[in-house]
Amino acid sequence: MRSVHIAAVLVAAQVAPVALVGGPEPVHAQQVQRLPLAPIPPKGEPVAPFFEGWYRNDDGTFTFSFGYFNLNTREVLEIPLGPDNFIEPAEFDGAQPTHFPVRPRRDRGVFSVTVPASYGDGEQRVVWTITSNGVTYPVPARVFAPALQLDYGPRAMGSIPPLVRFDPEGEAGQHVQGVWGEPRTAQVGEPLTLRLWTEEVSVRDPEDLVNQVVDVEVTWFKHQGPAAPVEFEPWQITVEGGTGETTTAATFSEPGEYVLRARIDNWDANDSTGGDQCCWSNAYVRVTVTP
Repeated sequence: MRSVHIAAVLVAAQVAPVALVGGPEPVHAQQVQRLPLAPIPPKGEPVAPFFEGWYRNDDGTFTFSFGYFNLNTREVLEIPLGPDNFIEPAEFDGAQPTHFPVRPRRDRGVFSVTVPASYGDGEQRVVWTITSNGVTYPVPARVFAPALQLDYGPRAMGSIPPLVRFDPEGEAGQHVQGVWGEPRTAQVGEPLTLRLWTEEVSVRDPEDLVNQVVDVEVTWFKHQGPAAPVEFEPWQITVEGGTGETTTAATFSEPGEYVLRARIDNWDANDSTGGDQCCWSNAYVRVTVTP
């Protein structure tokens, strides 16, 4: 728990506005700072990318986890991939979100980037840069600071991220890397049925009666796509006992190429919260929408 708090401080320190070579000048610090008790503006604020931490993988590679914070309370920001929303080196560009809602404003572990073992030197970086409402925020990710190292192991009471599948017999995904479903097609205004199968695999102490049965919640988001809303019905689904099938319908208002993301979490457990960087898994699917 203590290391997570330290990590949060270190990460927050990395997202102060800085000028990029060849990039837009950020708003001066005095223009973006507010008194601690000042009301949060409903709009006009930027989005800050966050480096959540790094994982060491069994094959020698490393995985960087990224999230974001929409500093507005009402303004939903759409920032397409390109000069205002990019990752360097370019080989890692493209997985980041383009849709930044206000529910939630702070979303952790939205996507990940896996880098070669050579990044273990602590010098090589993956940098996600967002420019919004006149402010540029770059956040560097690299293998450094033990306080920022995350792990795949169980939490204090046995929680680990649930498994998720797009097919009951298909490949299972877990953790921030998650799983990708087969690409889908849809038409504007016609609901697209999305099914997921979840499996709660946490290891509980038989004498821990409080955490024996934990529900899993599935929450759907637009991850990438045109600046148009996607309606999910329902938006959130509770799987009692953590294992079962879920169904939602996604309806698109404009044609284009989309990526949808589902977050599958067991945050009902006492040792599982987003702030502790556990315990959820991501599920992604590409959707081509025609008129």
